[in-house]
Amino acid sequence: MLVQNKGNHSYQANGLTLVPGTNKVGEQEFEQFLAHPLMAHLEETGEFVYEKDKSKPSAKEVIAMIEDAFDIDMLKALKEDEDRKTVRDAIDKRIEELSNPEK
Repeated sequence: MLVQNKGNHSYQANGLTLVPGTNKVGEQEFEQFLAHPLMAHLEETGEFVYEKDKSKPSAKEVIAMIEDAFDIDMLKALKEDEDRKTVRDAIDKRIEELSNPEK
């Protein structure tokens, strides 16, 4: 699942670290992460954005997270699992931006 850390800091709890931006994490690991009282509080304040209802997020929501991603390997893995053209195009665009930052 994708989790967007909207903060300026990395957060670590129960064996999971979320860096600023978009992170790809396992659902069970994220549930354990949120079990920590501080992380639960940060989640309540909107520090973390993720698909809460277990349904497939809209293309618009996924693209917003992609635009905040900095891990090229995570983006490539996400692209393999994605079938929507608009999302795949956004992933390609973000990989290009990260690979060639001077353009």
